[in-house]
Amino acid sequence: MGYSQESNNQAVKEKLFTRDYILLIVTNGLLFFGFQFYPSGLPPFLKTLGADDIVLGFLTSLIAIPAILSRLIAGNFLDRYGRFKVLCLGLFSMTVLAYFLGVFQTVFMILLIRGLHGLAWGVSATGSATAVTDFIPRSRLGEGMGYFSLSCSLAMAIAPALALSLPFEWMFRLGTIFFAGAFILCLFVRYKKIEADRQEKRSLIEKRSLMPSFVVLCSNASYGAIVTFVALFGLERGISHVGMFFALYALALMVSRPYVGKLVDRIGCKAAIGPGIIALLLSLVLLSFVFNTFTFLACGVLYGLAQGAVMSGTQTLAILRAPKDRLGAANATYSSCFDLGLGVGALIFGFVAEYTGYGLMFLICGLTQVIPYVVLKLDKEPDAKDCTH
Repeated sequence: MGYSQESNNQAVKEKLFTRDYILLIVTNGLLFFGFQFYPSGLPPFLKTLGADDIVLGFLTSLIAIPAILSRLIAGNFLDRYGRFKVLCLGLFSMTVLAYFLGVFQTVFMILLIRGLHGLAWGVSATGSATAVTDFIPRSRLGEGMGYFSLSCSLAMAIAPALALSLPFEWMFRLGTIFFAGAFILCLFVRYKKIEADRQEKRSLIEKRSLMPSFVVLCSNASYGAIVTFVALFGLERGISHVGMFFALYALALMVSRPYVGKLVDRIGCKAAIGPGIIALLLSLVLLSFVFNTFTFLACGVLYGLAQGAVMSGTQTLAILRAPKDRLGAANATYSSCFDLGLGVGALIFGFVAEYTGYGLMFLICGLTQVIPYVVLKLDKEPDAKDCTH
């Protein structure tokens, strides 16, 4: 009798797949599906317009840098005013800007609109990631965020491959459609009421979340290089089915994140982050030496598994270290570093590629992962399973 009641209490406490949680997963999936058309699809399109590698790296940075500012402001607003208005504003803006991105197809206008897209992206992505944490039990946060991330991974598995295989005009049309769908769905979520002192001055950055945020900054810098240059690198090496790299990467990410999320809830985040960084380093070093399709695609799988481990551990740790009334700021801090890594990585490794070529650039990119590994080992703060906030 006692065992049955204890089991029932645990089931109630740990209920995860609620109506609003599922709605936010689908909303986030549509948001990411629309967004993932552009990072891989725009560089080849801009190449046809005469853009060089430095411009392509700048294009990725142009999304990431405005997103950093908007994420930090959005995080503060999410904690002060709740989730509904912030998320809806971001998704509506993404839809309108995606439409105009398909209308004005010159290098200058694409750069300008993508900069504005970065602002809207920061608001939308931070809003959805923060809203969903309200519906996930803290004891299952790693698992819950892992399933939530499946919507991102599915988009990353399909959208880049489509963008590289379909006519360019479809990239712009489908992006607008998916953003519009995300906006419509977000209107049906029953958001939780947020109690906060709107007059209280609060830092835009959550300091407790800085270490895991820095680690994901470094890991995502490598993804900035991957998403911008791996297709061009594959074509240079005579690799067939280049678009499959992104599909296999994302499928590996889909397998990795929920599994590692459950593991994180049981044994802590750092146990997943460290091996993930090492695997990330190895995948990039191996990628720099590939000359055949099989090894090229295998690097995509290993890279996806590694990123899944790093992201699961760092995201869970960033949220659990923060107080409950600072979830917006914690998500904003983490996501800003995520975007900063993407932008800085694309920009820096764009300059490196211009002078070294793609192969040596990926080798250098892999070796930089030593930095976050050292930072992780030097960190003395509590792991996720030891947090009491």
